[in-house]
Amino acid sequence: MRKLTLLLTSMLTMMAGAVVAPSLPQINNIFSLIPHADILTKLIITLPALFIALFSPLFGKLSDAIGRKKILLTALIIYGISGASAYFIKNLYLILIGRAFLGIAVAGIMTMVSALIGDYYKGQERSHFIGLRGAFTGLGGVVFIAFAGWLTDFGWHVPFLIYLFAFLILPLVLIYIYEIEQFKDAGKKPQPISKVEYPKQLVVIIYSLIFFSTVAFFMMPVQIPFLLKSIPGITNAQVGMALAAQSLSGSIIAMNYQRINNKLSFLTIYQVTFALMAIGYIIIGVSSSYFQYITGLVIAGMGVGLLIPTGTMWIIEVAPESIRGQLVGKANTSMFVAMFASPILIQPIVKFSSISGAFLAMGITLIGLITVLSYLKKHIDKISSMVK
Repeated sequence: MRKLTLLLTSMLTMMAGAVVAPSLPQINNIFSLIPHADILTKLIITLPALFIALFSPLFGKLSDAIGRKKILLTALIIYGISGASAYFIKNLYLILIGRAFLGIAVAGIMTMVSALIGDYYKGQERSHFIGLRGAFTGLGGVVFIAFAGWLTDFGWHVPFLIYLFAFLILPLVLIYIYEIEQFKDAGKKPQPISKVEYPKQLVVIIYSLIFFSTVAFFMMPVQIPFLLKSIPGITNAQVGMALAAQSLSGSIIAMNYQRINNKLSFLTIYQVTFALMAIGYIIIGVSSSYFQYITGLVIAGMGVGLLIPTGTMWIIEVAPESIRGQLVGKANTSMFVAMFASPILIQPIVKFSSISGAFLAMGITLIGLITVLSYLKKHIDKISSMVK
């Protein structure tokens, strides 16, 4: 039940932006008369990421001082209220304020869950559980994104009710989550990162990989709905099913993460991830039909299935226990700054070319990054072996 609780809680982080994605074109139409509506409506997905990035280090530091459970419980309550608030609000600016609070909640949830996994599990069991977490999150994405696409046909605001799922998880956290011995005496001063020995250069490389890969990954939930809606006759439900197909392929790969992790280094897994995403994005870039787009999404989704567990697993492995929450918090900051920045960084390419052109450009860029990582491999392997 403890594992199930952590898995269900992990699903909430994927839901934060994804369940709104199918309704994004419809929301854009509803608020089209507001200045800069095309950017503001996309912020409904990406604004939470900015606040996750800002608050994750704070939660990481706080969790190393007082423990994980109290923060997790509070974050779940804020998540449910702020996430569902858009169902009742018809003002775009107020909706964005609610999304900011949702981001704060996700920062607490994601940082606590990652730290708890590091607290509870070691070695092979940790690797297995992180792979299972990725699979479970992906399957959750399949269910919730497809469900959100169907709900969007009843009204753009209806999918926001899905966020109330957090209140079903709340009693499970109360019953099954416990603090490790280190946090029994809450209120101790957290140990500063600067006073703890850890591989700083490797951590910077990991954060950089998390940032760039997330910029690339987040093109799918933000850009794909607009690309698909440009095809005549495509419904919101079909947009949801296309994004769900990407999540499903990722979850299938994530189920086998432990086997892959046993055979390949973290760096090699990133290279495989970028290769799969590059192939998928190039297919999307040259496609013109719904099923061709789904083919690209499925292949790119396989890469994402490896992407999400790898960054988390790598940073947990190199982080000393006394500052694990702080380093995990900063990893989350890298990820969610990238989510927020993704549409901003991609928009100039879209304006210059098109959404399809942006996917094609990113596919080529990912191939270039694989080459760069090949040159850095010896250096990174040397640092990694010293950590072990």
